[in-house]
Amino acid sequence: MEDDRGMSEHVETAGAARLAIAAQERGPAVFSRLAGCYALEARGADAVEFLHGQLANDVKGLPDGGSSRSLLLNHKGQAMAEAQVLRLEPRRLVLVVDDDMGEWVRETLARHIVFDEVELTPVACEVVTIQGANARGAVEAAGLNVPAAGITVEASGGSFVYATSRTGAGGYDVLVIGDPTSERATSVEDALARAGAGKVRPGAIDAARVVTLVATAGREGGEGVLPQEAGLEHLVSFRKGCYLGQEIMARIEARGSVRRALVALELSSEPAGRDVSLDGKVVGRLGTVARLPDGRIGALAVLRKEARDASGLSAGDGVGAKRLEAARMMPA
Repeated sequence: MEDDRGMSEHVETAGAARLAIAAQERGPAVFSRLAGCYALEARGADAVEFLHGQLANDVKGLPDGGSSRSLLLNHKGQAMAEAQVLRLEPRRLVLVVDDDMGEWVRETLARHIVFDEVELTPVACEVVTIQGANARGAVEAAGLNVPAAGITVEASGGSFVYATSRTGAGGYDVLVIGDPTSERATSVEDALARAGAGKVRPGAIDAARVVTLVATAGREGGEGVLPQEAGLEHLVSFRKGCYLGQEIMARIEARGSVRRALVALELSSEPAGRDVSLDGKVVGRLGTVARLPDGRIGALAVLRKEARDASGLSAGDGVGAKRLEAARMMPA
């Protein structure tokens, strides 16, 4: 009986991953309720100015009802966390933080409040993401407002919809804040299912991210990883002026290159650790690990450039690893 259940779960996982990957080029969009999301409301006369000086992307330039995606860097310029910034009113913003990094972001921001007139308040939230080449059609068919030009946040039934590219083909997130979030998120999911979108678990979205080389700060970033090394530089402004980590970003821009880059790997089995080694020397680290439709294990990793195509790579505690081109991971 245990074997039967295990096989059933594997088939379900493989089917969902195949659906999510196929959605990048054709077929119905997919949706999933994300785990590890955290919403933080910032209010006050200095809320915009304060966040502008803490986050790596532009905040002051957002209009009311505007949205952008940004990183929170440390003083070494390393990509520690990723958040969607929603400017709901002139002095009211909401940060939606991924990958269980919300409390870390709240504590980090709170430490930097000195005389700023800003109040940070966690709010209950759920996030449903819709991804794939046909995501816009699914959102429209579900009766949700599609943001103009991918940046305008519009309220729809107490929810907020904004463009977010979590996979190669892009898509949208629906944020539900305030109680009862779970019931309202379920209503969003029901509407998307009626519109023909396919419901998948978050692991299927991860599989699509591996295939399309889309990193997140919470998985591929962290201590020691610069945004440019994880393919996250599009979440950084190089023109807005002073912010935490800005000096390092300017130095890298002037230098023009970094020593590591994001790659996709195929692993021989589930890894027990995050280090990637070559001939006994650590040359990078793993981020997202996901089961692909054919049963193989794919992963995103940030590796030293000279090691990307090397033979003899190992991950975790000796698991075999080799470079895997994205094209080879797409289902037939």
